[in-house]
Amino acid sequence: MKKGQIQIVVALVFFVMISISSYSSSAEVGVTETEIIIGTSMPLTGSMAWIGNQNTRGLTCMINEINEKGGIYGRKIKHIVMDDAYVSPQAVANARRMIEKDQVFCFIMNTGTHTIASIVPILNQYKVPLYGAGTNAKMFSNHPLIFLHPATYRHSCIQSIRYMMKEKGRKRIAMFYTDHQLGYEYLDAAKEYLKAIGKELVAEEKCKEADFDMSSQALKLKKSEADCVVVGATIGTSVKIIKAMHQIGYYPEIIGTMMLGNPGFIEVTGKDSEGVFMTLTSPALTSRALDPYRELGKKYFPDKPFDNFMSAGMAQAYVFAEGLRRAGKDLTREKFIKAIETINNKDFPIPFYEGANFYFAPKKHNGTSSVIIGQVIKGQIEQVTNWIDWKDMPVPEAAEN
Repeated sequence: MKKGQIQIVVALVFFVMISISSYSSSAEVGVTETEIIIGTSMPLTGSMAWIGNQNTRGLTCMINEINEKGGIYGRKIKHIVMDDAYVSPQAVANARRMIEKDQVFCFIMNTGTHTIASIVPILNQYKVPLYGAGTNAKMFSNHPLIFLHPATYRHSCIQSIRYMMKEKGRKRIAMFYTDHQLGYEYLDAAKEYLKAIGKELVAEEKCKEADFDMSSQALKLKKSEADCVVVGATIGTSVKIIKAMHQIGYYPEIIGTMMLGNPGFIEVTGKDSEGVFMTLTSPALTSRALDPYRELGKKYFPDKPFDNFMSAGMAQAYVFAEGLRRAGKDLTREKFIKAIETINNKDFPIPFYEGANFYFAPKKHNGTSSVIIGQVIKGQIEQVTNWIDWKDMPVPEAAEN
C-alpha cells in the first residue's frame, strides 16, 4: 500500500473525530488551548521490554496520525512515556511524577497486572482515568476509573475449554499454570466452568515463573491421561512446559494464553509450537483487516516488526481518540469517562474488533469478552475461528473480582 493510500485510509477514520473549529478553554488538569497531556508507564527495559516498547510504538503511530490531522478540536496530544521496568515501586513513582509534576489529564495503556494494581490508590486519590489498561486481569474490569479492551484471562480460559470440548471433542482437561495472578485466574476460571457443566480437572500442575525444569510437571500431566492441557502462563513458561511434554512423548492438545499469539512464541519454541492453540484478543496478523495498520507501523517504525503488541497500541489510541471527541470541546475527566461509556462497535466501527461484541457501559469497563481461537499451522499463527461471543454459557459473563 502506497503512502497516499495509507493517508486516505487513516483520514477516513479520523476525519469524523477531528475538529479545528473554535472552542472554549478548559480548566481541567492536563488540558490547555493547544494540548491534551497524557501519560504512559511501560516496561521499556527488563523482562517485558519487548511488549512495552511495541505497545508504545503502536500508541505513537496512532497519536502521530491524530496530531498530523489537527488533533482533537484543535488540541494536539502530548504523550509522555516513562519506563517502569515492570516493577511496582517504579510504576508508583512514575504515576506520581506524571500526575503531580507533568499534570497529565489521564494515563493510557500502562502495562502489567501488578504494576497497575500498585497505582490504583493514586488513581483513586487524584481521580485520574487509565484508558486501555495493558492487562487481562478481571480485577480491573469494573473499576470506575479504568478501562480495558480485550477479554480477561477468565473469559479466555473458559472460551478455550469450551472450544476444546465442544469443537475438538476433548474430554479430559488438565491445567498447567504459573504461581501468580495470571495463573490463578486461569485455574479459577477452569474450575468454575467445569463445575458448571458437571466436570472437573483431571490434573492441575503449577510452577514459579523462574523455574527451569518442568519435567516432573510434564510427567504428572501425562499420567493423568489428559487429552487437553490448558496452559495459563507467559510465553517463556509456556515454552518450557510444551517442550517438556513433547520430550517425554506426550502430545495432548495444548491451548495457551493470548501471549502465544505473538510470532516470538514460534521463534523460541521452534517445531514444538506446531499445532498449539491459543486465544487471540485481536485478529491474527495474517488478517487483511490489519493491512492499513501494518503499513502505518512501517511508516513510523520501518525497522520494527508489526506484531500483536504494536497492533494493540494502535487499537487503544484509536478508541481513546473517539472518547476524547465524544467528550466535547470542554474536556474534563468526568466527561471523558462518560463519553467512553457510550462507545460500542455497532455505531463506531473498530477495525481491530470487527465482528466482536465490543462495548462499554457505566457498569461495564471491559470492552469485550469475545475471543478468536488461533493455532500454529505450518509455522505461522492462523485463525481457526471467527470471533466467539459469550453466548449460551453456563456461567455469567461478568464475575465478582
